[in-house]
Amino acid sequence: MRPARFAAVNLISDPIHGYIELTKRLAPDDARAAGLPVEEAAEEDVLDTPWLQRLRRISQLQSARWVFPTAEHSRFTHGLGVMHEAGLWARHLYPSLAEALAVVDPGMRPPSEGLVVETLRVAGLLHDVGHGPFAHFFDDHVLAAFPAPPDGRRADGKPLTHEDLSQLIIERELGDLVRRLRRAPGDGLPGRDAFAPGEAIDPAWVAFLVAKPPLDDPAMPRWVRWLQPLLSGVFTVDNLDYVRRDAYLTGVSAGPVDAERLRRYAFISERGLTLHESGVAALEMFLTARLFMYQQVYFHRTVRGIDLDLGEVFAPSVRAIFGEGSPADDLRRFADLDEYALLHQAARWGRGEDVSLMPAPGDGRVTPPVAGIWRRILLRRPRWRAEAEVRAEYESGPPPADAVATLGVAEPGRVTIDLAIVDARPAGATADAFLAVAGRDGRPGRPLSAALGRLPAFALIGRRYVRADGE
Repeated sequence: MRPARFAAVNLISDPIHGYIELTKRLAPDDARAAGLPVEEAAEEDVLDTPWLQRLRRISQLQSARWVFPTAEHSRFTHGLGVMHEAGLWARHLYPSLAEALAVVDPGMRPPSEGLVVETLRVAGLLHDVGHGPFAHFFDDHVLAAFPAPPDGRRADGKPLTHEDLSQLIIERELGDLVRRLRRAPGDGLPGRDAFAPGEAIDPAWVAFLVAKPPLDDPAMPRWVRWLQPLLSGVFTVDNLDYVRRDAYLTGVSAGPVDAERLRRYAFISERGLTLHESGVAALEMFLTARLFMYQQVYFHRTVRGIDLDLGEVFAPSVRAIFGEGSPADDLRRFADLDEYALLHQAARWGRGEDVSLMPAPGDGRVTPPVAGIWRRILLRRPRWRAEAEVRAEYESGPPPADAVATLGVAEPGRVTIDLAIVDARPAGATADAFLAVAGRDGRPGRPLSAALGRLPAFALIGRRYVRADGE
């Protein structure tokens, strides 16, 4: 008989985390011999669905890969990293979570460790499953034109985002698989890995965890609500992976990120996710590295210049391939909309094929100006050149007007003013509610927004771009 720990788990090599574990479906006899529940699905089954494999064809860094040649990683590899990071956090937090639940809900049986760990791992794996081509660019230039599905837990009028699509995919397309999972990866110890009898992951929990803005839902189990900040809080298992992964694969030295120290000083208290004040410095170091990545990579002057061109052609290009409908209304067709499909067609447009003066939605054709811009994008010849730049830090409200004014004014078709803003530090009561701070004496510490006062709340890079081709 093979040792269960080797039969039940695959190892995936990863440059950031070393090895990432992935559960393999055990045959019934092997599961019984290992003392594990008989299972109908494992993580490998979720990973091998069209929805997850599609993420191989969605780039992690959008247009930045045309500036940083080694940044060819995908949302697929990032999702695996977030799953792994989520599992580390869930394992670490489980003892304090069980203790806090015993205080707040005495007499109620806490969820099993396996259920808590696997719920957070699945949320990490699936948090980006709704992304379209060029990821956040798709949100801004395509999805934002449509309303989000109605949800009584939030105000009406929210534009559609990839998180909304992720929620729909989790509940409608992947829900049956998620419900059939019965364990987390670990040491082959049933007491730690297996769900308790009768337990199963509710896909609604996973959809709740990946929602943004975060939802307020008292009907969710308390332990799920306590874990919500790990996917939408001051720091997340998402950005703990992408900051390190993007830095490594762009070749940019962003400075140290001590994720382990941050994790070791975190726990669950009656106030929810809590950080001991000894871990605040590690959080500050991480947020500094995150800010650096925005300034050096995500907001790089050439990246933003390419994005100006993309902004002109993106919506009509997607409309040419997908039509005018909302992806939320046709998830099956949306599954085929990835960067391979878009860039293949863009190459044809750049060669003058499938070009029309009067294209119709869904006919695969674009106008000659759109085709010409794609030709320049694909050859890395952006039409926009940065002529002036200003940087500013501020605490609230709009960017400082005096700084922005130094860039002059926009002139349609010839000059554009680009303002790139990052929320560098959590600010205000809302941020403090997502992460409590505990002092060394056990009493509440300084609010997080005060403890991180050396970081700006917002950082701006403003640039004046001029058309470099004279068109």
